[in-house]
Amino acid sequence: MTDVSTQVFLPISLIFVGFILLFVWAVLAQIRHQQAIQKRLDEIRTENPTIKFINDWQLRYTLQTINRNSRRAGKAIIGVTPNALIVYDRSRAVVEQFRYSLEGLCWFGRPQKYKDGLNEIWLHLENVGDWDLLAFRMNRGQMQVFVRELKQVTSLELVTAYRRRRPYIHVGPVSANPAIQDIYGAWSLAEAIRLYLMPRYLVILDDAHVLRKIPLEHVQQIGALRRLDAPGAQGLVRFRAEEEAFSFALNDHESFAASLAEAAKRTLEAPIERKQKGKDEEEDE
Repeated sequence: MTDVSTQVFLPISLIFVGFILLFVWAVLAQIRHQQAIQKRLDEIRTENPTIKFINDWQLRYTLQTINRNSRRAGKAIIGVTPNALIVYDRSRAVVEQFRYSLEGLCWFGRPQKYKDGLNEIWLHLENVGDWDLLAFRMNRGQMQVFVRELKQVTSLELVTAYRRRRPYIHVGPVSANPAIQDIYGAWSLAEAIRLYLMPRYLVILDDAHVLRKIPLEHVQQIGALRRLDAPGAQGLVRFRAEEEAFSFALNDHESFAASLAEAAKRTLEAPIERKQKGKDEEEDE
């Protein structure tokens, strides 16, 4: 009886010890990995003393190039300098994946208020003819650090836009045809482009380039109308901006016109001010 118990107990004990050793090995490997990363970050900081790192083991990024319809994602470490935003991988070598000049930062904002756990922030960046939407997810504490660093290196206009009320308006990109009306009321359509509406700009783009970005505070006289010359055709969105008249034919034109009008109105609003700010409210800015 004792021999049978020993024969059963011994393999179970060995398996248990094996799990413990495997766990210890994994923890030690993770510690060595973090130490290697920290050593490399210290080296980068020596080369560039102005850089500030956002280093959260759960930090991930998603990068979409809107005009090219491309997407990439991965784990990351963020570096912020007075002039640039740099994304590194989380390997021991801390390899730079890409960087942006802060001159190309067009907007940043968090779609939701701070919450426990992971939080998300979106950044719109114009980059050598491309329009990129860069999203980060990280823990709340690191997100607060990141936002504070961004506020210190970006313009007052961007900080003001960040503090405007949610939800932030994003529409598209949607296919649209520039439209011109002749003296008889008939409309002719040019080749299709795409329109992308975000909180500060209406972006006009094609498959390869950003053709133009129109500041929403300049957009006025927005209207949605149906074509009398072709009642079954797409409706039109019309507006004026920068002393020009624009007309585009697109699907669901009334909805797009309403979103454009709302987004343009918000750019003229002052950010919400709180008379007495509590701790959570201050953190949510």
